[in-house]
Amino acid sequence: MSAAGSPARRFGHLDVFAAIGALSFLVARFLPVLALPYTCPARGLLGIPCATCGMTHAFVALGHGDLAGALQASPLGAVLAAGAWGFALLDLARLALGRPFPRVPAGALRLATGAGAVALLLNWAWLLAHT
Repeated sequence: MSAAGSPARRFGHLDVFAAIGALSFLVARFLPVLALPYTCPARGLLGIPCATCGMTHAFVALGHGDLAGALQASPLGAVLAAGAWGFALLDLARLALGRPFPRVPAGALRLATGAGAVALLLNWAWLLAHT
């Protein structure tokens, strides 16, 4: 409890994820990450993209305002970038207003996990079809 008798505000796990999301925007927008000498191991060894191939390109393209380029690089990467950056902004607003995180039912978390797995498989299929 704080001195005023209300629970003390804490910086929790979701705040850390929001900070990572904000940092990912700054890196995508201002650092030359695409200039790093890196090849996807799956693409290098097998000649096919992995399920997350193109996500760095998608983050960088979206960070520079190129939605079409982000979607072309990786549809899921573009959605994840927008979601991470939106979450960071919402968390900043939540912190500024002193509001707690809303409770999410366990069933919704299971549904989101399943939807994420399906989205990853669909993204991989899209990448394979457009290679």
